[in-house]
Amino acid sequence: MAVLGALGLAVWVEGCGEQGLLPTTVDPGPDFNVADLLFDENFYYCEVEPRAIIPMKCGPGDPGQGDSGCHDTITSFRLRTHADISCQGDVPSSPIPSEARANYTSAQARMRRDPNSSPLLLHPLEKLKHPRKIFEDTSDAAAVIREWASHVTTQ
Repeated sequence: MAVLGALGLAVWVEGCGEQGLLPTTVDPGPDFNVADLLFDENFYYCEVEPRAIIPMKCGPGDPGQGDSGCHDTITSFRLRTHADISCQGDVPSSPIPSEARANYTSAQARMRRDPNSSPLLLHPLEKLKHPRKIFEDTSDAAAVIREWASHVTTQ
């Protein structure tokens, strides 16, 4: 019986691995790539920026809270002040200023498919290093950033 057990173990071990009956990896092929996620630009202009970024004074800072120029001049995450964007639902109905486009690019780079691991959410919640807490986990601002994670396309 021990011989059969040893033989079975040898067949099992030999069957695993790259060349065995039970390979441990899968060859993805020559055209393998990971799709880039794009978070919906219109949703950003019509929901994220007006509900989670502009009211919190993320670009110019809030002198009443002891900060100024935070994301306008101090950090690498730049957020520029710009003219208001009119929207009909989640679709902009006015021209998008170049500053708003730059803000979208900066915010998109800090967004993740799982918003709860997203620096765009974690920094203002002060779950990652940040000078101060900008909003609460249960706030409208946090909710809109989480919702933005479900508005994605692939390139």
